[in-house]
Amino acid sequence: MPPKVIVVGGGIAGLAAAQALRARGCEAQVLEAGERFGGRAIGGERDGFRWDSAAHALSSRDAQMADLVGAAGLAGDLLPLRPERLFQVSGADVRAIDPARTLGIARIPGVRILDALRLRRLPRLIAKFQALLDPGDPLAATRLDDRSTADFVRLYFGATALGHWAAPLLEADLLCDPAETSRLLFLLHHLTRHEAPVGVLRGGLDRLAAALAAPGDRTDTRVVSVDRVRGGFEVHATGAAGEEVIEADGVVLATPADKLIPMAGPLLSHAERGCFEEARTLPAIVLVAGLEGSFAVKASRYRFRPDERRAVASLAVEPGGTGEAPAPEGCERAVLIARADWSAEHLGAPDDAVLKTLLGSLGRVLPGSTQALRFTELLRFERALPHFPVGRYRALARLARVEADQLARGRHLVFAGDHRVAPTLEGAAQSGLDASRALAGALGL
Repeated sequence: MPPKVIVVGGGIAGLAAAQALRARGCEAQVLEAGERFGGRAIGGERDGFRWDSAAHALSSRDAQMADLVGAAGLAGDLLPLRPERLFQVSGADVRAIDPARTLGIARIPGVRILDALRLRRLPRLIAKFQALLDPGDPLAATRLDDRSTADFVRLYFGATALGHWAAPLLEADLLCDPAETSRLLFLLHHLTRHEAPVGVLRGGLDRLAAALAAPGDRTDTRVVSVDRVRGGFEVHATGAAGEEVIEADGVVLATPADKLIPMAGPLLSHAERGCFEEARTLPAIVLVAGLEGSFAVKASRYRFRPDERRAVASLAVEPGGTGEAPAPEGCERAVLIARADWSAEHLGAPDDAVLKTLLGSLGRVLPGSTQALRFTELLRFERALPHFPVGRYRALARLARVEADQLARGRHLVFAGDHRVAPTLEGAAQSGLDASRALAGALGL
């Protein structure tokens, strides 16, 4: 009989791990605590408008996400990516930018001439580190996890390149503060966007998640604990049928880092517990707005300069249409994501106060839009994305070595999630693939 693996967590990482394990001959079952598969990535639907939790942008270089879409049989529906126009907001100025090219970075408004000239170093630096920088294996480049993005960009390219290029990129895409974030994450993220088309799936992530789920995978099933027994594991879960114990030969824990210790604490080594305890997350407040009329016309994404003291990090607008369009014809859907520091201060604030601030930013970028609101939906995430400060990738490299040692000793338990690779959909998918490969090898597949 094929080995049975329980995958705890039905987000992108867990679904990717289960799909890869099945392809290797395992009997994999996903247990998801929520009502739907997709985890934190999925959003909602209202009055003909559809949205994901954060208007996730993808790159044509996000190979694992493309493979997942193909495995789900949805390549013809969700791909190719719907391209987005990119703008930068600085004060009252809104300008189209093209940071996918080095010359485009140099032309971003606010980057001084001398700093623009220094950006000629960027291709040489990327070429110098090319052998190390692999978005699919960030732990191969841990020696670059030695300084912050702010220190790195300021040193090589100047203060205006930091303020007008690197900082808006990190805050808009990853909610990161460049003063804390590892330069390794910045370089890897830049590589996935450099000279590569960026856009959004032509349909919601909920559709992808539902297509990846197999018969036997379950929602509304919360795993309470995982115990090791002779010959494998006992997974203690509670759901619609009450409490139950599921036996498994192997387990993938594809959950946020803060849930791992309560669930599997006795199975973890001291080093593993320490790594998960040190994991940090960033909060986010997200505003979804349905708009009557056309304001951006084409799919557009706006980055906000973080030193403008505004609440918003990014704004994504998509026009309506038929079929899988995010909004009805003649309408648009806007998704605003607040900066992490502002979100942390306002997680408990009244809805009226939060809406007033966020809608003010929407109205300044898209004049007249706040008078054309069909609805607003406010989402609050205390733990939206994992944070990768300086030294985090080195800690993850140590964790990977401990995990490999435990697998070799017969503990067939692995971990997956965006906190293992990068705070992106591609990072989540890659972590699921990595976990499945390691576990399948330990199980002799």
